[in-house]
Amino acid sequence: MPDIRNFKIAIFGAGPIGTALASALVSIGGFDITMVEQTDELLDPVRALKLPVTLCVPATPEKKKAALAEQDLVVAAVPDHAVAAIAALAADVGVNYLDFSRVTRPVVEILEPLASRRAVLTGCGASPGLVDALAADLVRNFPQVTDLVIRVGALPRFSTNRLGYSRIWNIDGLVDEYLLPSAAIRAGQRVTIPSLHEYERFTIGGADYEAFTTSGGIGDLARMPATIQNVTFKTIRYPGHLDYMQLLLDDLDLRNRPYALKMLLNNGLPVIEDDIVLMFITARGQENGQKVERSVFKKLSPARRGTKFNALTQVAAGYAAHLVTLLRQGALPAHGFIEHGQIPLDEALESVSLAPFLSSRSSPSE
Repeated sequence: MPDIRNFKIAIFGAGPIGTALASALVSIGGFDITMVEQTDELLDPVRALKLPVTLCVPATPEKKKAALAEQDLVVAAVPDHAVAAIAALAADVGVNYLDFSRVTRPVVEILEPLASRRAVLTGCGASPGLVDALAADLVRNFPQVTDLVIRVGALPRFSTNRLGYSRIWNIDGLVDEYLLPSAAIRAGQRVTIPSLHEYERFTIGGADYEAFTTSGGIGDLARMPATIQNVTFKTIRYPGHLDYMQLLLDDLDLRNRPYALKMLLNNGLPVIEDDIVLMFITARGQENGQKVERSVFKKLSPARRGTKFNALTQVAAGYAAHLVTLLRQGALPAHGFIEHGQIPLDEALESVSLAPFLSSRSSPSE
């Protein structure tokens, strides 16, 4: 078992998610944390929290490798476009690896040699990440699943504008979610389908929502059970959001001018910290010769409102902190790609990292 008193972690990226993860790990205790950034100014958010961590600004690739030489784990808490470089660095040094990004084939290819000797955890936030663990648990307890619909939404707690939305996370990622095709399974085959399609409305706990297909929210579909014929990922929003987004994308032709769309949303949407994260998953199939449908619903809110981190950031960091704790304890395989379906769900939801965010109600009829 690893020495739990001296588990060393290098977190690349001192943005909200990297800083929130460092804060969560400091609260748990037993970690030596190094925060790595490209400039000294980018480390100011960590300084503002007065976290007991080491700050590092390596000037060259060689110094980056040296910063990892003594580490037990490297974390890529960076934008998607920068993940491959951190993955390559971890593979070169030979250290356990974790990121928060959707799975892409180029990054998997970089990490495959590393996975033969170290633990590799990809997509370890709220979505992908925790939602994959929820979906795997629902499917595991359902003898014969034919259809799986996974819905996730990070929303303002109160809908105040026509979009019913705010700057909750990175606008670049949000636009990619809407413009890129959505990974899906149809008739047992992995395919891509258009985003912003397969619209539905539903009511949970007296609140109305809508959902539609988007990209990037779940992990590697290749790891889904072969018996599932159809898998769909959707984003949850307040009713009316899709109509206004289609006005911007199609009627105003911002689909072909994504930079203009990003500028518009960055300048027009307010930043909020009072948000909620919804996860609503439905499985349909057969049991004892009869059609059966089962769903699970989780509503997650900030553990403490008015803090630096919103609910989405806190939940993502909390789930990752739980995985890091399991790795430190030797409770995860020592090598290989770690699937979220391998993570004991009840233990994760009851952990000190995640329990504070969960609503006491968790069924669709709450």
